[in-house]
Amino acid sequence: MNDATSTLRNPTLWLVVGIPLATVLASILTVTLAFQGAEPELPVHFAREGAPLALDQQRAQRAQQLGVRIDLNLAASGHIVARIATSHSGIREPNSLTLRMTHATRAELDREVRLTRGEDGAFHARDAAVPAGEWLLQVDSSDAWRVRSRASLPSARITLGE
Repeated sequence: MNDATSTLRNPTLWLVVGIPLATVLASILTVTLAFQGAEPELPVHFAREGAPLALDQQRAQRAQQLGVRIDLNLAASGHIVARIATSHSGIREPNSLTLRMTHATRAELDREVRLTRGEDGAFHARDAAVPAGEWLLQVDSSDAWRVRSRASLPSARITLGE
């Protein structure tokens, strides 16, 4: 047997060469997978997007401090009535509210409705009947406060807030 054949059958040689070779190949594979499955970079204006989120959270805390509760009646005819109840007296009620209805799975059903104060003190609007499903409902008072709740519709009465 010649020296070249005996060298190739030497297990120690394979350990000395094989382990570093396997490490280099695994590193190349890891880098390739990292670049192919990388998350996209954050947008340049990401810092500006954080400010509205902080404001939104402040509006939710303000509603909680005031004890704001909205009793919402969604009629099958599309007539929407909202009444504000609060645990603090002296809160100035706005002339209008914004109701945002976000469907859980079908974005094309999302809508925003402006509710205006009627002579009875409640807020009213007419809209198309709301289809059945899971909804996120949010009522805003300009920049003062906001309340949210999830609801399974159709249901006639929903309470948002406390």
